[in-house]
Amino acid sequence: MYELRKPVVADAERIGEIHTISWQAAYRGMMPHEYLDALDPQVRITMWRNGLESGDRLDGIRRVAVHSESGRIDGFVLAGPARGDERVGEIYVIYLDPDAFGAGAGSLLFDESTAELARAGFTEGILWVHPENQRARQFYEHKGWAFDGERRLETLDDIEIPEVRYRGILK
Repeated sequence: MYELRKPVVADAERIGEIHTISWQAAYRGMMPHEYLDALDPQVRITMWRNGLESGDRLDGIRRVAVHSESGRIDGFVLAGPARGDERVGEIYVIYLDPDAFGAGAGSLLFDESTAELARAGFTEGILWVHPENQRARQFYEHKGWAFDGERRLETLDDIEIPEVRYRGILK
């Protein structure tokens, strides 16, 4: 069983850890192994600590899923107005500890963020996902979202990352 809450600065370490290990698990085989193996959790911990302290880039909906039995954070989400089109909501990131895949945290985070976007007045939402990330794509499709035909290349540390856009109705 999970509870959802807003993250606090003290959560930055766990959020940074999840951000790192989820990338390493989810993108293995889709991104260079050397890049994934070299990811430093401390870099993301610092990024999240700074963001949570200042509120910078985190003005949107942010939640962590806390496992009620252990009190451990198993995932997090960040959502808000779509980059480039503020009439649409966007889920910017949703990451889980790989050990929590299939346990319900992802569904709770997704459902909470889409409901919050709807309460904020958005009627549709988007998110971007690596086209080879079948686990995530199946999850979004199960939630009623669909690939809308848009593609892009994002560059991160000189690595080009293909992404496809999913779109869904917010209720």
